Amino acid sequence: MPSPRSILVFGAINQDEVARVARHPLPGETVVTDSIELFPGGKGANQAYAAAVVGGAQVTVQMAGAVGDDAAGTLALQSLRSAGVDTTLVKRVVDTPTGRAYICVTEDGENTIVVGLGANAFVSPSNLLLAQRPSVAVAQTELGTISIEAFSEFAERTGARLVLNDGPVVELSAAALSYADPLVVNEHEALELLGGQAPAGPDPAVAGRLRELFGCRSVIVTLGSRGAVLADESGTRSHPAARPPAPVVDTTGAGDSFIGALAAALALGADLDEAVTTANEAAAVSVTVRGARAPLSAITDGFKTRSTQAGVR
Repeated sequence: MPSPRSILVFGAINQDEVARVARHPLPGETVVTDSIELFPGGKGANQAYAAAVVGGAQVTVQMAGAVGDDAAGTLALQSLRSAGVDTTLVKRVVDTPTGRAYICVTEDGENTIVVGLGANAFVSPSNLLLAQRPSVAVAQTELGTISIEAFSEFAERTGARLVLNDGPVVELSAAALSYADPLVVNEHEALELLGGQAPAGPDPAVAGRLRELFGCRSVIVTLGSRGAVLADESGTRSHPAARPPAPVVDTTGAGDSFIGALAAALALGADLDEAVTTANEAAAVSVTVRGARAPLSAITDGFKTRSTQAGVR
């Protein structure tokens, strides 16, 4: 049986190098900045961090991945451990740099990102040999198709609920997609999955079409400041975005905060609608600070209040 209230995140661990710019450069253009900052990052690590902070002492979170034998790898592990993430499944790869993400952020908080895999290229299904049997399994596709296919099979074999983030978009098997509960993509990734042909009608139609096309158990499409839409066997519906508690300064990692909080809520017994509400709150907080990780512990209090009222244990 899966361990109750446990989450396993399988994904990339990076160091983010963030340049704040007045605007994104055009092709062939150089833009100068006087602000470059380093932050712990990587989609997998960001999601594990958010899940651990939102879940708190009630949830155990394991991270499976790889870092290099450099200072960036040491800092990445320290950041995860500071949030309570178990990093025993993270390899340290000799003579290899930790993954890097090169990020440009404009004054309105929008970003562009280029990722160098580094040690993430050495992540494989072997990382999972000593993994606990989680109740929720979380993966993103920075690691590529083969590893994520194997992780999906691991989740199904162990009875875990698979939260699958197809971002960046890669081609996955029908079996992997059908087990996703939910498949989570942003609106750009949703359009790419639909071959650039979005269905006519309101936003929920996009989530419904993805679920119909790929046979997923459920689908969530995140829409930034417009919130998220959800499609499952009960139908499709919209969830409005939460209001950020402060001005937006950096949207980097907002989707990762969303997914980490979503996983924590599901591990604690919330239904998908309640989990999306919690995830939207986490995303709203995350855009008010620089870097991909935010102080999300306040989200836990709001979730506990609502879940108690709804009878969630």
